[in-house]
Order: sequence, then C-alpha cells, then structure tokens
Amino acid sequence: MLAEPEQTIRRHCQTQALRGAYKTGGKTSPWRIPPKAIDYYQATRSNQ
Repeated sequence: MLAEPEQTIRRHCQTQALRGAYKTGGKTSPWRIPPKAIDYYQATRSNQ
C-alpha cells in the first residue's frame, strides 16, 4: 500500500512513524498496521 521496501516499513513501525502499528506477540510476530496508521503516515508525508 505504501510502495516502499519491506525493511523501510519495519523501520517506520519501530520508530513509530506509522503510529498505531503493533505486534500481537513476541518480537518475532509480524507487525499489524491499522488503516488509520497508514492514513496518518500518508497525510504527514505529503506535508514534507
């Protein structure tokens, strides 16, 4: 959806650039990214 490499998306999740992204389990579980987090990210990126 964001047309960025997977590593970049992971970094955005870790640094909270994608606010609201979370993991459901331990550190090996996949990231969950709610639609509102993507909307917020896209809105703030277009201003930069």
